[in-house]
Amino acid sequence: MERIIEDVLEKQNPWWFGKSYSTGIARLQYYPRLSTYLATEEILLILGARRTGKSTLIYQLISGLELSEEEMESILYLNLDEPVFQSQAERADLLSGIIDEYIVSTKKEKYYIFLDEVQNFKYWTQTLKTLYDTDKRLKFVLTGSTSSLLKKNTITRLSGRYLALTIFPLTFKEHLNFKGLKRPTSTEKKLEFEEYLRHGSFPRISLEKDSEIKEELLKNYYETIYLKDIIFPHKLRNNRDVINLLYFVISNIGKPFSYKSMANVLEISADTVKEYLSYAEDSYLLYSINKFDFSLRKQLANPKKIYCLDTGLINAVSFKFSENYGRLLENMVFIELIRRQNEVYYHKGTYECDFLIKVDNKITNAIQVTKELDPHNKKRELEGLLEAMRTYDLHEGIILTKDTENLIEMDERTIFVKPVWKWLLE
Repeated sequence: MERIIEDVLEKQNPWWFGKSYSTGIARLQYYPRLSTYLATEEILLILGARRTGKSTLIYQLISGLELSEEEMESILYLNLDEPVFQSQAERADLLSGIIDEYIVSTKKEKYYIFLDEVQNFKYWTQTLKTLYDTDKRLKFVLTGSTSSLLKKNTITRLSGRYLALTIFPLTFKEHLNFKGLKRPTSTEKKLEFEEYLRHGSFPRISLEKDSEIKEELLKNYYETIYLKDIIFPHKLRNNRDVINLLYFVISNIGKPFSYKSMANVLEISADTVKEYLSYAEDSYLLYSINKFDFSLRKQLANPKKIYCLDTGLINAVSFKFSENYGRLLENMVFIELIRRQNEVYYHKGTYECDFLIKVDNKITNAIQVTKELDPHNKKRELEGLLEAMRTYDLHEGIILTKDTENLIEMDERTIFVKPVWKWLLE
């Protein structure tokens, strides 16, 4: 093994030498399936955007193994974002060579191989398929910052060999925990919710006290995602078109759009818009939802809506916080819905309802989001929700607001009005 690679491995694996390593603030209770999946023989894929805490979760999994000092030699961790590895990312024998040499030198009955940001290595699927099929001593845990890991060749080559879980930024409950608020009062919850909405929920951001540093970090996160996971891997030459498109979309979160209408605004082709947005979705930066229709063809033909991974990113890139409070609330609710593994759509008829939840082939919930119910918007918000409830035969619906709590009985249906911060903690 090359000396420079040995040096990197020794730095990345401090447990080999009995040295301490940081496991951060515990999050595994929010992802119990990670520990469950670790006990299986299948390859574990931990997916999610950059800076969401995937590497920290790996350290927590390693710590949770509770191995003896000697047994810690059975753990091999490689962060493939390391420049030494990136410079050799197209070497077909790189990963297999490192793993084979390590096995020969340590001779253990079982090995845990952790590969961080595995999408950086060109031949990872071929390598892991071969090792998985030929050596049952190896348990692989991978992280990746692009959902394309689960597409095309990956699915074919690793079919039946992996389990996957997506990691998101912090829940509101996690945010409170990161701020040291174990039993917060209602006042503290409200104050922290404003902070959570303004600066978002990346772990590092929740721990930072200085607002200016938070905003600088968020801009850096945004640039890292679009450079490392959108522009560079896809070898896009016209960076300005990508940046303009992302800015436009993030400035219009939650508004219906078509590829053609967006292309006309940005003066690029509809195919280019579709292509670039697919890359942004692969990187977990953006998420799109369809207008619900029982006809899949009509769903795909109707305008979509787009939401962003994190409200802090939206504010750092484009929004004026106070002027777009309602849109930010809507975005936050959407991210929580998909974090809870819901299948989400929107409703549009005479009126509009922000979110529909589908289970199997049935709409089970309708949710409207607004900053507040006042004389100017109350009729519109209620009619949108009630129209959706009538359309899908729902007897209960939800309106989420900044701070209003109420129970409304209309049309023999019940509408629960509640603050977003309370709903997030349910």
